[in-house]
Amino acid sequence: MDAFLCTVLVLSCGATPATTYRTPNFVVTAPTAEFARQVGDAAEYYRRELATEWTGQVMRNWSAPCPIQVHVGPMGAGGATTFQFDRGEVFGWNMRIQGTPERILDSVLPHEINHTIFACYFRQPLPRWADEGAASLIEHESERARLKKIHEEVVGKPRQIPLRQLLSMKNYPQDERQVLVLYAEGYSLADFLVQQSSKPRYLQFLSAALTHGWEPAFEQYYGYQRLEQLEEDLNRWVLAGSPPLRPKHGNLLAGSEAARPQSAVIRAQSPEPLLVLGEPAPWPKAAEPRTVAAPSRSRASLLLPIASMADGAARPSRATLTHP
Repeated sequence: MDAFLCTVLVLSCGATPATTYRTPNFVVTAPTAEFARQVGDAAEYYRRELATEWTGQVMRNWSAPCPIQVHVGPMGAGGATTFQFDRGEVFGWNMRIQGTPERILDSVLPHEINHTIFACYFRQPLPRWADEGAASLIEHESERARLKKIHEEVVGKPRQIPLRQLLSMKNYPQDERQVLVLYAEGYSLADFLVQQSSKPRYLQFLSAALTHGWEPAFEQYYGYQRLEQLEEDLNRWVLAGSPPLRPKHGNLLAGSEAARPQSAVIRAQSPEPLLVLGEPAPWPKAAEPRTVAAPSRSRASLLLPIASMADGAARPSRATLTHP
């Protein structure tokens, strides 16, 4: 993947008219034709390879492409992806991403693409920690280091979100500082679980939790009979610097680095049975009420206060956030 990203060009952010580039699953609008092409090709790459890494199968093409609006400049790196669920289908994709060319390609874009993969797999809204935590595994090391630092700083402090509360959160906190805490704790928990098993098993675990509840799922897939024990182990691991863990089948994983492949060949991390994506979501045409998913987004650069809220969303759109 790093070899793929090294083709990034240094782009001028002058008043160049936006141009459009089309791929089978995306329509990219960017300041230059070259960067629109880079984003479109990278989006298809991430869509194909990340789906394979999580599920063992490439997704079929969507029946309608996802528009991607790209804003390039020395701004907080981030993005927002919206979509709708209706009768078990997902559709109505729309993505907005911003930042420097490097951060767009190595962090923001794969984070947002990961949200679309999870939406197609589960076809229902997920608890925020599970979706955002998994998407954050894909980001650049510098972005993941920020999340680790935030989590370390809140462990044992009033700002820490208790595990039971974190697991049930489907909306973002009203306090903008706590949004980053949710991201940090979600990232750590996802990393902690994936390292001990595999990405496909993480999806199996989430499916079981959505059906049977968190405690039965944690016991079945990770051997934790009590959430309190899991929380204690997670806190100790975070305070120790989140070192690599050994999965139960005995092979040492590279932790969150496993989500950043070094080549274009991406495979599941363990011999766990691979999951299969359902049929591709069609584009519903009936004018019936539909559930609009609150936009998913990656974090921002942690430098400035939140600038805006997404229309109708329970959380900030991709914006810049204040470090807690």
